[in-house]
Amino acid sequence: MEKDEKILHHSLSVRLFHWSLVLGFLPAGFTGVLLFLRPFGDDMMHLAMQIHIAGAWIMTIGCVLFFVLCPGRVARFWQEIFHWTKDDIDWMKVSGGYPHKILLGREIEVPPMGKINSGQKLMGIMVFFGGFIIIITGLVLYVALPLVPKEIAWYADKIHLIVGIALFLCVVGGHIPLGIYNWPEFVSMFGSGLLSKKHAEKHHPLWMDEIEKVK
Repeated sequence: MEKDEKILHHSLSVRLFHWSLVLGFLPAGFTGVLLFLRPFGDDMMHLAMQIHIAGAWIMTIGCVLFFVLCPGRVARFWQEIFHWTKDDIDWMKVSGGYPHKILLGREIEVPPMGKINSGQKLMGIMVFFGGFIIIITGLVLYVALPLVPKEIAWYADKIHLIVGIALFLCVVGGHIPLGIYNWPEFVSMFGSGLLSKKHAEKHHPLWMDEIEKVK
């Protein structure tokens, strides 16, 4: 293969799913924080609620379509995020070397990674469980509120708030900044889906080994 050869890292279905999360979860998350803090008047808070609901539906529909139409991708993703080895633990111990690169301006050796790194695995687990919780509790609050006991509605509201804000802070405070810092990965996920072979060999050597084995 040529040095500048591009390889497919993210399929179209995965990229579209991530776009649905960006267009759905981020507006819902930002407005969720506003609805919790209530810094504006009634009209603005009403608008925030409408945006929150619209974003939530985009996220929910995106998740349902991805699970129904791409079960193979979902199963593969589960296998990846729940499969942890000693390399993953060692990678997490040094946070993938990001503190050294960002704060100290130097790179350290980190354990080899597959298609996704250990931090992305952890984020995937959080998004899977956290997303499931906020979707279910959100549906209870929006669709089934008149039908459920007040106690269930109260717990659904608190769980929705806590899990939603925690997940939003993790995404906005960690996942997105690190994704942008790794610009080739960011462009791959939200653009063509392609990575250069050179980049993949450096950051995803185990995945590249898998590709070579099946050639």
